[in-house]
Amino acid sequence: MINAESTYLQQMAELGELQSVTCTENIVTVDGAKLLPKGASINRKVIERLLHHKLLKPIDFTTQIEDAVDHNTLITLGRSLMERTSEMGSMVRMMRSKGFVEQSCKRIHLELPIQNKLTVAQKLRPELLEHSLRVTLAITILGEELGLPEKELEILATAGLLHDIGELHLGVGDLPLDQNLDLDHWQQVRSHPLVGATILKQFPAYTPHVVRAVQEHHERLDGSGYPQGLKAIRISRAGRLLAFTELAIGALRKYSLRQLSTIIKTNLDALDPQPVSVFLQALTLYENSGKSQAAEIHANKVTSLFELVSKLILAAEKIVQDRTPEQKTSEPCLLDSELIKFNQAMSRAGFDIHQVTASMAMIGEDQESLSELEGLLKETLFQLRHMLLEMQRRFSETHSDSPDRAAIQQWIKEAEQNLNTAAQLFA
Repeated sequence: MINAESTYLQQMAELGELQSVTCTENIVTVDGAKLLPKGASINRKVIERLLHHKLLKPIDFTTQIEDAVDHNTLITLGRSLMERTSEMGSMVRMMRSKGFVEQSCKRIHLELPIQNKLTVAQKLRPELLEHSLRVTLAITILGEELGLPEKELEILATAGLLHDIGELHLGVGDLPLDQNLDLDHWQQVRSHPLVGATILKQFPAYTPHVVRAVQEHHERLDGSGYPQGLKAIRISRAGRLLAFTELAIGALRKYSLRQLSTIIKTNLDALDPQPVSVFLQALTLYENSGKSQAAEIHANKVTSLFELVSKLILAAEKIVQDRTPEQKTSEPCLLDSELIKFNQAMSRAGFDIHQVTASMAMIGEDQESLSELEGLLKETLFQLRHMLLEMQRRFSETHSDSPDRAAIQQWIKEAEQNLNTAAQLFA
């Protein structure tokens, strides 16, 4: 695993070339050696020197970035996001006035070192800051619609903005479908909630509720999430709300609201029913307003995706069927449980993974059905990618002579090739 502090220091070096970063106090090593005096500037050359030492305090505690992100920065960006011509922006405008952005952002608690981190995101990874602020606005609406008290709304707004702050120390985001499978990358992705929670624990002002929500924002009610695989009530209410909101906002970068609705409805076992209900009600109001617009979906492209997914699932089912009850008990495999989920999701939406031709004939050129199926197939491919990476991670940590291990590894290899084909279909 890469050194998290070194990764962040390198980003600070890059930022130091763009705007002023100065020391607010002496920077010293754990042994007491002074490396930089108060008032010194931080640049790439200085950071290269710091990388050779273990610092007494994290770099954010001893530096200040000029024009750091503050509440006004967030309010300005939030208003801009709300005005953009996207389905999300339109739905938020339908539900809330402009004053909502200012109120939501002022609920967020900002410590100076955290402002530094947000500024690194703003300058070097603006998409991360925008995503985090979208999550803040959306989770605030959820909290308000559920009638939560002000204290909980402050927890939700703060956790929403800071949920991915661990990514800055890892230099990774989620894996796009068009990137090659990378186990090291996946290890980093899985750890970013823990890294983020560890960062926030350094500040007494961030309550255990905020820290816990950040740590749990990729957990799922059915235990299929990460990093701990928590289930149901073991996940805090703030964690459950944040998990749903982060999933929804992240998905809207790939899917339409209608496609997201289908994905949510077919994965109800993994999601808290309260935010699901609020979202589906809001979507109904939005669609009835006549503002919803759908892009044209081509049946031949959806058919190709459906055939590819079916091929992957049927090959995996053959492996599962050949596994003995003893193997399933002594050496549980993700294929055993995940295939059930994939089939259930398709079945709940009215599609049969085993009958591609019949399913497509039933749909014909109906745009709503094509859109729902396309979204569901894309999400299945993304989940398959994550499953492959998780299987590889588990294989790397265990040593087994099980006779079905070779068959599973061969399926993984073939699945990787098929995912590369899928990436070309998305291009």
